[in-house]
Amino acid sequence: MSQSEILPILIGEFARYKQVGEKVLEQLDDADFLYRPDNESNSIAVIIKHMAGNMRSRWTDFLTSDGEKPDRQRDSEFVEDDMTRERLFEVWDAGWQHVFDALETLEELDLLRPVSIRGESYPAF
Repeated sequence: MSQSEILPILIGEFARYKQVGEKVLEQLDDADFLYRPDNESNSIAVIIKHMAGNMRSRWTDFLTSDGEKPDRQRDSEFVEDDMTRERLFEVWDAGWQHVFDALETLEELDLLRPVSIRGESYPAF
C-alpha cells in the first residue's frame, strides 16, 4: 500500500464506523435512547452527547491545539435531558462532522505528527 492510499482508507473506515453506529441507532425506539440498565450506567442519549463532545474537542484543530479544549463542558455531557430523537441525531452528525472536517484537511505527512491531549503527546494515527 502506498502512502497516498492511507488517507482515503482512514476516511472510509471512519465513515463505516459512523454508518454502523447509525444502523444501530435507527433500530431503537425513542424510549431506548434513555434506557439505563442500572444507576451506574449511561443511557445511549448520554453516550451520544459525550461522543459528540469528545469528537468536537479532540478533532478541532487537533494538530495545533490540545485535544481537551478549555471551552468543553464535559460534565454537562452526562446530564440526562429531554433531547428528542431528531436532536440526538443532529448532535451525532455534528460530532462526526468535526472528525471528517479534520480528516479532509490532512496531508500524508500529518499522519506522522504527534497530537496533544491534556498535555500528553500521542501519535496522530
